[in-house]
Amino acid sequence: MRPHWFTIGRGVVAFVLYAGTSVLCPAAAQAQWREATVGSEAELYIRALQSRGVFGGEPVSIRAYSPPVLDRWARERWTDSTRAPSHPWGARFRNDSARLWLLPATVEASYNSAFAWGFNDGAAWQGRGTNTIATLGFGARWRWLSLRVQPMWFSAENRAFALLGDTARGANPFVDQQRPGGIDLPQRFGRARYTRTDPGQSEVRADVGLLTVGLSTMNEFWGPGVRQSLLMGSNSAGFPHVFVGSSRALRTPVGRLSGRVTYGKLAQSDQAPAAPSRTRLGSGIIATWQPPGGSGFEFGAARFYHRAWPDSGLKLDDLKAPLGSLFNDAQFRSGSTADNQLATVFMRWRAEDDGFEVFGEFGRNDRSADARDLTVEPEHNSAWLLGFVKTFQARNDGLWMLRSELVNGRVTELQTIGRGQATFYEHAPITQGHTQQGQLLGSYLLERSGGLELSVDRWTPRGRRGVSVMYRAMPADQTAGVQQATARAQWYAEASAVRFVGAQELFAKGGVVFDLNRTPGRDVTNGYLSLGARLRMP
Repeated sequence: MRPHWFTIGRGVVAFVLYAGTSVLCPAAAQAQWREATVGSEAELYIRALQSRGVFGGEPVSIRAYSPPVLDRWARERWTDSTRAPSHPWGARFRNDSARLWLLPATVEASYNSAFAWGFNDGAAWQGRGTNTIATLGFGARWRWLSLRVQPMWFSAENRAFALLGDTARGANPFVDQQRPGGIDLPQRFGRARYTRTDPGQSEVRADVGLLTVGLSTMNEFWGPGVRQSLLMGSNSAGFPHVFVGSSRALRTPVGRLSGRVTYGKLAQSDQAPAAPSRTRLGSGIIATWQPPGGSGFEFGAARFYHRAWPDSGLKLDDLKAPLGSLFNDAQFRSGSTADNQLATVFMRWRAEDDGFEVFGEFGRNDRSADARDLTVEPEHNSAWLLGFVKTFQARNDGLWMLRSELVNGRVTELQTIGRGQATFYEHAPITQGHTQQGQLLGSYLLERSGGLELSVDRWTPRGRRGVSVMYRAMPADQTAGVQQATARAQWYAEASAVRFVGAQELFAKGGVVFDLNRTPGRDVTNGYLSLGARLRMP
């Protein structure tokens, strides 16, 4: 049997030959609107422009954007008095009426020196050692019908590293030993190489007037954040789901309204804690309101439910879960179906034409007993997010963005008076918690107590450069006052870049993680490096 390094080497040779021919014979710059999936470079760039009042009218809290919205923005190119694109990537974000197109082939290789590390990369899991990620796909449009097929393949070397916690004899050593029965968040995915093919950013949908309906495995982002969300983002694989909602914001005398309802099937990893069912029904609803008159405000609310997948098939009670009672958990009141509800309310405000916005989100895990319980102890099993974005355009055709997002889900003092709490995404008896295939559906900053992300990015016609710093509080206990012996914290500094070469894109990022007090009295440092390319066919 040929060694794995032989297979990697052969793939690298083929990639270099293809990349070389692509650079020597570059294709024309292609429209990047169709690449604005959740967590993508295109989506981040669009958000920077939106903070300056460009490509507005739609809520940022329901993403990815629909094809009709992206088509409209493509036709409304931001131009100066000479009708030339006046934003850095204007030449690449061009209108394209093609009915069938190839999506860029993406190849990425990464390396972790000490332990598993990697976030907001969809289905991919990046363990210790070398990791390889690849995507390939195509898209098609016919009138109101859209098709996108873009599967992802990844392979993690998954080398061994010191696992956390004491493992009892016979127990699975790879699960989170400090939360062994309430969340599917493995420290390591077994002892062998971990390889999987995922449907990735794929969907078929119909957008007719104001209405959209479809079947999808794409990531969704619910909330006003840029890269952080209490409910759903790009940190895990998207799950298979059907959806119905607004294709674009509905104009009414009282403002713009948008919404979406989703039903899907969630899966667990092979390292998940024992559960009544390996699969779950995930159902959710989100709605937003933008006041009339261009005030820059956006308000909204969302709910998401987990239930064990019913062996006898879906019933009406399962389908109406997102619209269920705000109080009085039916499981405890009348022995009804066990579920896990997460609910959030959020707000965003953008200063008109100033390139500045602030946003916030507040969430609860599970219901309150009644209105009194909600108002007297709103912090029970809660989390919140605050952030801001500031963008400005330099004279040399560069666009800058300063961004900060702070997330807090720390166990509160209610724990000391017998009001039991857990980490925000943990749950029982839905023991997989708020996860998909062993990764968090929401913010990776909330893996335990919370954290902060601060970044600066600069876009030019040649690409993007950025630096970011991240902090995560990772205490091993679940008490309100963290003991010094378990006061674990992670600091991460990263530099990243995207470079255009003809129609092709080369990208890289690298950084260092300082895991302080990873185990009592022991710090661990991890180096991370990622190199890749997005290759467009002529």
